[in-house]
Amino acid sequence: MIIGVGVDIVDIKRIATLLKKFGNKFEKKFFTNHEVVFCNKRCNPENSFAKLFSLKEATIKAVSNASGITWHDMEVTHDVNGRPIMSLAGNALKNLQKKSENFSIHASVSDEKGYATAFVIIETCC
Repeated sequence: MIIGVGVDIVDIKRIATLLKKFGNKFEKKFFTNHEVVFCNKRCNPENSFAKLFSLKEATIKAVSNASGITWHDMEVTHDVNGRPIMSLAGNALKNLQKKSENFSIHASVSDEKGYATAFVIIETCC
């Protein structure tokens, strides 16, 4: 059963501007150390940061109770095929567990012509 859906779109130029203006401050505020290393290894880091930012926004919407959630309560990793995997901790996890103890998060990201978009579905499982 689906318990949450979220979608988000981000202007990559906006993220590039924030990276240029605030650099490490921006990175540390919104992303985990693992995410920063991942994005900075890519040929277009601003695209990667934008996709992860969009994915975190979509996840907050899917959780649907943003109370107390911080950007570091969510971390994106990737499987061997590059598919994003969203992990939750802190208040993001607590808020979702109020709906279901057993859940699965399905995430998809894409970028095209200056925009990054993400779609998240959270479903109960087991």
